[in-house]
Amino acid sequence: MQAAVKEDHVNRRRLILAASALAAGARLPAYANARASVVGEAINLPSVTLIDGRAITTDVWRGKVLLVVKFATWCPFRKIVNPKVEKLLPANRARGLEVLALSIDRNPAEVPKYIQQHRYSFHAAMWTPEWEATLGSQKGLPVFWVIGRDGKLKQTETGELLDEDVAEFARWL
Repeated sequence: MQAAVKEDHVNRRRLILAASALAAGARLPAYANARASVVGEAINLPSVTLIDGRAITTDVWRGKVLLVVKFATWCPFRKIVNPKVEKLLPANRARGLEVLALSIDRNPAEVPKYIQQHRYSFHAAMWTPEWEATLGSQKGLPVFWVIGRDGKLKQTETGELLDEDVAEFARWL
């Protein structure tokens, strides 16, 4: 009897492992092309629909420095970093800085509320498969990409940043 129970346990375990592997493999195509962008690489920005419904074409960013921030409204670091980004933008907008915050929230309705509640002036949209294909998938939040006037990736950062770290993004202007 014990041998039958042990064998049954082993078979169940194999079944669970096989199902887990199958489930992981089913998700693989979505991430297969999501390699991280490399500093110095030309970035072909996709068009974007902002959370207010406006469509933005890549022409808006041409000749400007674009700071792309991947965030989530539930991320504790966004409480610290987004106000720093907001402070950076008005001080440098005339010099050619633009900010695009891309949310990974599962409920897109939360994002406009969050942006309005905090009175952020930067552009905000949802993270899409097109952005993932363009910038890649990086672990951690928030993730920052600085794209220069020449359309090349200048810098990437992940996680909480100090005031001086955020201010340092202006060096690309």
